[in-house]
Amino acid sequence: MRRLFFIITLPLISVIGLNAQKLLTLDDCTKMALGEDTQLQKDIELQTAATYTRKAAFANFFPKLSANGAYMWNEKNVVLLPNSLQTSLGTFNASQQSFTPSNPDFFHKLFPELSKDVEDAIGKIYDDFRDKLTFDVHNVFVGQVGLTQPIYVGGKLLYSYRLSQSAEKISQLKASGNKENLVVKVNDTYWLVVSLQEKVKLAEQYRNLIDTLLQHVEAAVEEGVATKSDILKVKVKLNESEMAKDAIENSLIIAKMTLCQLCGLPLNSKITLDSSNLDKYAVSESSLDIDSSMVKNRSEIKILTEAEKMARTTAKLSSAGLKPNIVAAANYVASSPNVLDGFNANFMGGFNVGVVVNIPIAHVDAIYAYKAAKHAANVAKLDLDNATKTLTVQATQTAQLVEESNRNLKQAQLNMENAEENLRLAEESFKEGMATVTDVMIAQTGWQTAFNRKIDAAITLRSNEVLLQKQLGKLSVE
Repeated sequence: MRRLFFIITLPLISVIGLNAQKLLTLDDCTKMALGEDTQLQKDIELQTAATYTRKAAFANFFPKLSANGAYMWNEKNVVLLPNSLQTSLGTFNASQQSFTPSNPDFFHKLFPELSKDVEDAIGKIYDDFRDKLTFDVHNVFVGQVGLTQPIYVGGKLLYSYRLSQSAEKISQLKASGNKENLVVKVNDTYWLVVSLQEKVKLAEQYRNLIDTLLQHVEAAVEEGVATKSDILKVKVKLNESEMAKDAIENSLIIAKMTLCQLCGLPLNSKITLDSSNLDKYAVSESSLDIDSSMVKNRSEIKILTEAEKMARTTAKLSSAGLKPNIVAAANYVASSPNVLDGFNANFMGGFNVGVVVNIPIAHVDAIYAYKAAKHAANVAKLDLDNATKTLTVQATQTAQLVEESNRNLKQAQLNMENAEENLRLAEESFKEGMATVTDVMIAQTGWQTAFNRKIDAAITLRSNEVLLQKQLGKLSVE
């Protein structure tokens, strides 16, 4: 009954343990990483900002409508006539309401009996007239609605818009480049975890081989065909295999934590990676010749191309400072008091339309700025050419590494087959008494080494293939 219980429950425990482990493929990890990476989220914000900057530059082609309002308090009113006014007829004084003729004798002869009354009357009239020309400006209100339209500004608007277009494209290319880098990083980390998973399995198999060998040696000692020294040799090897297995398992834990961090998963997530494609590899073109045209799709080259275009456009923008500017404007201005009806306190206004033309004559600084921008554009072109050559060499080296990795993997597979056959023969010879314990352990070590090299060769090929795709601008990040 007890035995039956274990027969039933053991498979269930195994199924529960497998379900607890989350099986992930490379595509799963890549999608999660692309959705969780903070840098990519920043790139989206930067792209959005660049798009709005481009739209703002495009909006400069259209008229701008604005409204302004102002209020001002003045301590004193506006008086158009002075308190004392001197003329050829005489002097008027408003505060004294008096008039002093410049020729009193003539004035007295003209008005012999009423001269004083006439002078006072004229002074009072002047005071009244001065009051009429005194306007209340203690509280001044002004409103204005205006429309401005650039007609020709030397190409500033066009070149500014082209610069914003290039800046938007560069932000998109940088985002694409960051995605590619993340995909490569996830790929390398994924296959590192896969390789460690396989090496853990290999370490368990290797330990089982040594454990089986230990049982055979112990049986051989009982039969008198082996010595206790042989048992000690095997036990030492068994302990070494246990230590090696522990070290690999620790490395696997750290590698899984790194992958979980990239994918946005909790660091202690129980994950298992799909390693079914580890033994499947694609043979690269052995005659692949890399030239500069094959790296033109790289985000780095596209960014430098746009940077050179921006430098040329900046030079043209600098030259705009040497060209005439023509701007048209239309306004409606209203104020209280207003000057259109004798400083009437009511709001009153009117339209005005005008054109402003500015023609640069002696702007030496603009000339030098234009020349400096032209030389900066030449530097950008040199940077592009140099980067194209460097990245072409880099891609050529990686293509050679892919070819070498293919050859290494083929050779590792062949070595693995030979090591398996050698181990089988050594074990059979030991059972027949034709080989020593040392011979079997040497064969086991050779088998483990060949298996390790096969795993490393497959992982190296995976990494080099993805790196080559990135360097040729063919890596899909969608």
